[in-house]
Amino acid sequence: MNKGQKIIGALILIGVVGAVIGYLPMNKNQQRKVQQPVKQSKLGQAGHQLPKGAEASDWQLLLVNKQHMHKKEINFKKVTVDTKQLDQRIERPLADFRAGAKKAGYATTLVSGYRSIAYQTQIYDQSISQHEADGLGQSEATKLTQSVIQTPGSSEHQTGLAVDLAGNDAVAKYPELMAQMDEFKSQQWLIQHAPDYGFVLRYMRDQKSVSQTGIDYESWHFRYVGIENAKYMTKHHLTLEAYVDELKKSGKI
Repeated sequence: MNKGQKIIGALILIGVVGAVIGYLPMNKNQQRKVQQPVKQSKLGQAGHQLPKGAEASDWQLLLVNKQHMHKKEINFKKVTVDTKQLDQRIERPLADFRAGAKKAGYATTLVSGYRSIAYQTQIYDQSISQHEADGLGQSEATKLTQSVIQTPGSSEHQTGLAVDLAGNDAVAKYPELMAQMDEFKSQQWLIQHAPDYGFVLRYMRDQKSVSQTGIDYESWHFRYVGIENAKYMTKHHLTLEAYVDELKKSGKI
């Protein structure tokens, strides 16, 4: 065999050995280095780390809206605060929330808390009647009412986890509760610091949020969801609808 043939033979042998090595299975350590997928159940749709232990079925994430109606009363232990009833589990968080506002210089009024289906029906009907008295037709009056008041059975006020809370000065100027209440620093403080106490501003201003909730911007309506959930939702600008959906899609049911 001449020198050229020897070189060609050596190259062929190297190629065969390389192919065999490439075909051989990796050992366990090599497999662990390659197979490092992040568990999807820990991530939201945008790849954000979801709050540890959060599940869509958690009591504080109970979703009630037009698509998730509760036509029967929801059972929970009630407590009375300023003549308003609440789920007892949010009594302390709400007290801390209001105490924080007071320390910052803002006295607050608890305008509304738990509402029974019967009471929600009364509020809903009264709103339609008032709009009709103002000159609107029944269809227009109903549509306007539904933009700010949930139909009976679809209001999260019946969960006992939602409150209408505002600075005393904001309530004094807008006793009927208006979006413009956020003109006041008291309301701005409540909106900004709500997550620190486990609450979120439930009905936000942007059109995407309005389309998801079906309710126009309400600067006074806060919902308890727990501190970790509230901070995550606020950081990523999520409605409760979007957050619950994100948890479900991530397998946290």
